Amino acid sequence: MAKSKNFSNLEKVRRDIYLCCRCGFCKQWDWKGVGAVCPVLPFTSEWETNYARGRVQVAKALVEKKLRPADLNENFVKQAYQCTLCKNCAEHCPIGIPLVDLFEALRTDISEMNLLLPPHKQISSNIRRYHNPYGPMTPQRKAKSLISSKFPKKARILYYPGCTPTFKTRTIADATIGILNKLHEDFTVLDEETCCGDLLGELGQQSLYKKTAKRTLDIIKKKEPEILLTTCPACYRSIKSNYPEKLGLSYDFEVQHITQFLLPLIKNGTIHLKECDSKVAYHDPCVLGRHMGIFDEPRIILKSIPKLKLVNTPPERRDSQCCGGGGGCLSGFDEISAKMAAARLEQVKESCAETLVTACPACYVNFTRSARYVKGAPIVKDISEVVNSLM
Repeated sequence: MAKSKNFSNLEKVRRDIYLCCRCGFCKQWDWKGVGAVCPVLPFTSEWETNYARGRVQVAKALVEKKLRPADLNENFVKQAYQCTLCKNCAEHCPIGIPLVDLFEALRTDISEMNLLLPPHKQISSNIRRYHNPYGPMTPQRKAKSLISSKFPKKARILYYPGCTPTFKTRTIADATIGILNKLHEDFTVLDEETCCGDLLGELGQQSLYKKTAKRTLDIIKKKEPEILLTTCPACYRSIKSNYPEKLGLSYDFEVQHITQFLLPLIKNGTIHLKECDSKVAYHDPCVLGRHMGIFDEPRIILKSIPKLKLVNTPPERRDSQCCGGGGGCLSGFDEISAKMAAARLEQVKESCAETLVTACPACYVNFTRSARYVKGAPIVKDISEVVNSLM
């Protein structure tokens, strides 16, 4: 516990902590179609420390030593990790406080004090030992995963599926591979057990994050790709932004999310999509949207499909409501995460959309499992599945 007894990571963001004027817009906006800002708060006890303003005040008390390490009980840790790091609070902060950076600093101090929640400790252990958050590779899991497949050693495009498409949402990986095959691209797939480490960073496990990232990047570099293609926004953010900017890891290939890869090919006529007479809604994943600024590409792709009607499902774009799958919330607070996804599905139902399309494996998992709680919920599809089925 000695390493972080002075909350050294929070000290680095002390200036941001003192910028908070306690206006409360990180809780409720009530302007331009946006009501509640924090997607987690309604499914908690709704104490002040269950949303951004209260957490900032806790951070302030810690750096001012009004709270001591001995005061940090399990309830405090739970409230710190109920946040999905969706960035909606930062998006609506009138001062522009980088709240996600602040909360990650708090989590790093918590992690360095060895106060992680048991499910998050297990994830860290799994990544350290097995190079994925889900645990050891059993014969049954291997048979269903991409690890059992055979791909070329090197190619111009390297598809990096990430942990969830490799082990949990194989349909997304299969659809992406299907697209690349139909395009006759020179591609291969990273079929070794590797994790980008993004979740470790969100949990505050910075040392293990860098070690994991370095191992993964070394494996990628051996493939000598020109383009690294991802279907997971967390992998995309981690490798494209965090590796060089936060972890000091460099590379010379281009990193693209599947939506960035597909759009130019649709625009130049390389990809022709069949008709789809259906009413479709698009859900903005938090990391792909608010964190990485990709809002238009998925919508343009969907609008290019003949006869498909793309309907609005507010809140959207930078105001989009989190599905509950990020920041360690799904693994640490299963019930809260499912309720958040169900609440978003209820919003989508109002648009009468038959299908909800997203571009994130975590969103896909959380919406799919939560749809059973919502009567008349739309079918959930990843954008790669939609494109592949219409090529």
